Amino acid sequence: MGKIPVIVDCDPGHDDMMALVIACCSPELEVKLVTTVSGNKSLELVTRNALNVLHYIGADDIPLAEGSDRPLVRAKDHVNPKLAEFRRHTGAIENGAHGVTGLDGFTFPDKNPKKPIEIRAVEAMAKVLRESKEKVTLIPTGPLTNVALLIRCYPDLVNKIEKISMMGGTSEFVFTRPYMEFNTFVDPEATKIVFESGIPIDMYGYDVTYSVLYDEEVVKRIAAYSNQTSHMVAELLKTFMYRHNGAFKWLGLTDTCPIHDACAVAGVVDPTLITKSRMLHVDIETGGTFFDGATVCDYAEALSLPANVRVIYRMDNPRVFDLMERCAAAGK
Repeated sequence: MGKIPVIVDCDPGHDDMMALVIACCSPELEVKLVTTVSGNKSLELVTRNALNVLHYIGADDIPLAEGSDRPLVRAKDHVNPKLAEFRRHTGAIENGAHGVTGLDGFTFPDKNPKKPIEIRAVEAMAKVLRESKEKVTLIPTGPLTNVALLIRCYPDLVNKIEKISMMGGTSEFVFTRPYMEFNTFVDPEATKIVFESGIPIDMYGYDVTYSVLYDEEVVKRIAAYSNQTSHMVAELLKTFMYRHNGAFKWLGLTDTCPIHDACAVAGVVDPTLITKSRMLHVDIETGGTFFDGATVCDYAEALSLPANVRVIYRMDNPRVFDLMERCAAAGK
């Protein structure tokens, strides 16, 4: 069986870092392209983080293209005032779960020879789809701006997309408000375009990602390898556990932590890791009636509308952690 061709669209982010390590170091996948999108931090910062991770793990052969630096419709900084208010009210640690750089906790070399390619993300994604003999799986782990632009700009290429395996949204897990999750909140209009595209979607939202919790033992196992990838991964996972649990104290997590974005890649590498899922109709709130960007899941089947999303609820946690360890060990 051949490798699965994928495009990873990300905004690193500690969890995006783990997603990139799994994608690039899994023999089951062929990463055709990595693209970046503004979300966790500015486009400049997340692009720098993605380039640093790719170079450090020995994935210089994988092209990276910069994407959108703002949502489709909303103001570039529309999220920031709400995040500031949220942090004041919850007593969250300064600069949130990912820190000042978006990837605090590890010092990469000052000089990185890896640079973005000249064309932008949407054009690069279209080129990969057009030239691929097989359908390509998209793995977005940040806001869906680039993916929505791809769908709107190149509708003739939609049939070249196998599926979208995304980290985002929530069904029954309440983080701050019902149906709210950061990636879908950053660009509600883009999320709606993607969810209404007709492309098969696997949604790895908070329901599953807050059930796949790594602990200090997982970090120790990864750190035991002598290569630089495992060292980087272990240091960043330790930092993320501290920062995440300090930022979201009401969740009551101390010695465990989610690794959100990695789940969306792991499920593509090995679909048998998924132990519970359900096809649901999912709509996206954009008008402010409830909460913008909300993934409103009809799990009561009250609307009698066709299911358009496979919502992932549980994974085989020990095997997910084994995959993280295997991929960290396989890096440079």
